[in-house]
Amino acid sequence: MSLFGSSNPVFEMLEKDHAKVKDLFEQFEEAKDARSRERIIQETLLELEVHARLEETLIYPAIRKKLDEEDIMDEALEEHHVAHVLMNELKRMRPSDDRYHAKFKVLGENIKHHVKEEEGTMFPKAEKADLDWERLEQKAREQKEALMDRQINSTKRNRTGAKRDRTKKPGRRTARRPLRRAA
Repeated sequence: MSLFGSSNPVFEMLEKDHAKVKDLFEQFEEAKDARSRERIIQETLLELEVHARLEETLIYPAIRKKLDEEDIMDEALEEHHVAHVLMNELKRMRPSDDRYHAKFKVLGENIKHHVKEEEGTMFPKAEKADLDWERLEQKAREQKEALMDRQINSTKRNRTGAKRDRTKKPGRRTARRPLRRAA
């Protein structure tokens, strides 16, 4: 058994992520100033985006192939869906918007529930599955590093003013040619 409750390298990695995010939600509650709270929110969203993508694209599909527990896997994905909805809404909001902090707190409650079910139900059942856990962990670490780099670079671009105008459709020119008058 590891410090985080699992001898499985994949679940140990995920449990470390869970602990980090739980700590961020606690830091948010303790933060006194708006700048600290916003930094915590942005860091939490980054961590959750990477963690969810890793689970959804690599870890859950590997477990689903070996575990005859469709309900558990489907419920986990639906919990991810709810988290994505809240995260996307937070990204479109400003810290000064009504309910911004309330929405972040609800996200935290959703994540805590998801982690409890994942660590309490899914992981113990999946740990018995015949999977190459070391290989899956290696792939997960490589993908996590790539995702983290991509998210961080995207965040840096957004901070430097390269943020996409969400009111315009992608690929559409903003300048229109004047209409020709009929002679």
